Amino acid sequence: MILCLTPNPALDITHTVGALRPGAEHRALAARLAPGGKGLNTARVLDQLDEEVTVLGPLGGGSGQDLAARLGAEHPRIRQAFTAIGGETRRTVTILDASGATGVNEPGPRVTAAETARLRAAVRALLPRARALTIGGSLPPGMTGADVGDLVADARAAQVPVLVDVSGPALLAAADAGADLLSPNRAEALEATGEASVPDACHHLVARGARAVVCSQGPEGMVAVRAEGAVLTARPPRRLPGNPTGAGDAAVAALARHLAGGGPLTAEALADAVATSAATLPCPVAGAIDLDLRRRILAEARPGTVRPATPAPLETR
Repeated sequence: MILCLTPNPALDITHTVGALRPGAEHRALAARLAPGGKGLNTARVLDQLDEEVTVLGPLGGGSGQDLAARLGAEHPRIRQAFTAIGGETRRTVTILDASGATGVNEPGPRVTAAETARLRAAVRALLPRARALTIGGSLPPGMTGADVGDLVADARAAQVPVLVDVSGPALLAAADAGADLLSPNRAEALEATGEASVPDACHHLVARGARAVVCSQGPEGMVAVRAEGAVLTARPPRRLPGNPTGAGDAAVAALARHLAGGGPLTAEALADAVATSAATLPCPVAGAIDLDLRRRILAEARPGTVRPATPAPLETR
């Protein structure tokens, strides 16, 4: 099975309106509540791809109960191994109109050191049966990058490949702990490393200890750097309209499947990530993909190896 850890899950509220006008009152054309958070979105995509999935993360309060119930109703095959906490699971609000998506995210409940320890223990208990672990999303108050590094170290000790999609200090901590694959977007990679280009940022993270880095560049596709220096690329055959919320989480699902298979990161795996990511665009909520569109894009996606490269030595910052 694949484990999907969401450190800061959310109950996602999505409203669709005709046109969003700041300062005006709107009548929703449609509304939906769904389980949210990057790891849960990834898990739902994996479920659609017929993978066995178990989800983990801190959950509490009425919002947490609602999230678990909705996840169970919509995806009964996904196993739930949440850790109960005293705080209230956060909510996120997304407003969709013809121009795109506008989101407001709550910070999340404060997670205590004892709750973090219980969460880590829950992950460690399942690692012996796991083919891969994904860690995705923001950290709630009380959790730090060091906690992410500890989780990566636990997976490495259990010889379970681990894919991490986080930002800031947590991204650097995951690299330092030797994550098998990091999956930041362009802004996250540049901000965390202080580098000026995506390839340099990827090389920076590899030099810190990550085995591979995949960086999303939106409509321009993805760039990947492996530890031996190879630079891979993949891009969609054309620009597609739609809602990009959750596109990166779907890419993580595709990459996690390849990681769980035990093989190295290839240009074909990167093309699968691009196709799966693009297949979210027609869907109104994160965590859903259009399987037919995924197959069509995968047949047309353009993977390639740019060059084998030797990265410059990592500067001390």
